[in-house]
Amino acid sequence: MSASNSQDLFQLTAAPPRSAINTGLSPCRPSTLRSLLGEPRKGYGQDCRPPTHPGLKAQIVTASVGPFRVTGHRAAVASLARIMDRIRTEEPEAYRQIGTAGMLCCRLVRGSTRSISNHSWGTAVDLKFNGRLDAMGDGKVQVGLLRVYRFFHAEGWYWGAGFRREDAMHFELADETVRRLLA
Repeated sequence: MSASNSQDLFQLTAAPPRSAINTGLSPCRPSTLRSLLGEPRKGYGQDCRPPTHPGLKAQIVTASVGPFRVTGHRAAVASLARIMDRIRTEEPEAYRQIGTAGMLCCRLVRGSTRSISNHSWGTAVDLKFNGRLDAMGDGKVQVGLLRVYRFFHAEGWYWGAGFRREDAMHFELADETVRRLLA
């Protein structure tokens, strides 16, 4: 890919139809995570806070997954490292441009006053390309996110482009994957 095309990965395109993505996967419910990993902490807001639950804290790791470092649940971090390795090999331009806006962040879902984000358990990651985030709810996705989606899907991650309110930068371990890895 030429240098002029390398910028294309943060460019926007129409989000795929929800029926065309996340086949066989469901978004992970906080109740599933809570039953398997416990409540991350007491009290949440819109700002990031650390987990306080001792059992969950013992399962949190910080590691390089290739192009960046993350802090999250050890099973999610290991899976993310496998995904990044495949991206490095099969989509090298995406690998060069991909970054993260975070993984572990005990907080409420953006705009909610009650729903706890899956980031609170370290089982979700937000991605960006060339340092740019994909805006939530605009019905568009970055080209780079389309390029890497298949690797996440193959590892059992649900893509937030399939949420009612599109959140394309967000990938989370699917409910089925969490149950398989953590049960």
